[in-house]
Amino acid sequence: MANRTDQPPEQHSPAQPQPNQILAEPATPQACQQDYADAADVRGRLGWTGGQH
Repeated sequence: MANRTDQPPEQHSPAQPQPNQILAEPATPQACQQDYADAADVRGRLGWTGGQH
């Protein structure tokens, strides 16, 4: 396959960072407890019991 010379190479603009909710909120004990509680279904699907897998 020959390289095309009739078109300039593609120019990509730098990616813009997306807001990150994890970094935007403080890591408080309450926030960590809520994250842990929210992930109970994931731990169950992975077969974890009592924090162990």
